[in-house]
Amino acid sequence: MEKLLKNIRNVVVELTYTALTILALGVVVQLLIDEPLLGWDPVGNINEAGNAFIGIIAIGALYLLFIRKRNS
Repeated sequence: MEKLLKNIRNVVVELTYTALTILALGVVVQLLIDEPLLGWDPVGNINEAGNAFIGIIAIGALYLLFIRKRNS
């Protein structure tokens, strides 16, 4: 059971890391070309969501830093 929970945690961590990477890439590309990407507007979505979205990203980033430091 412990092994299953570790595997689930690892999957969640990797999915979160991948999602943050895609979001960061989307923001950078949109800032460079100044147009939405295939109908996706990450900068506009962040602006509309305001502090709530930034808080979620901050929690995710802190969690990833904690996991990485703990594994080192």
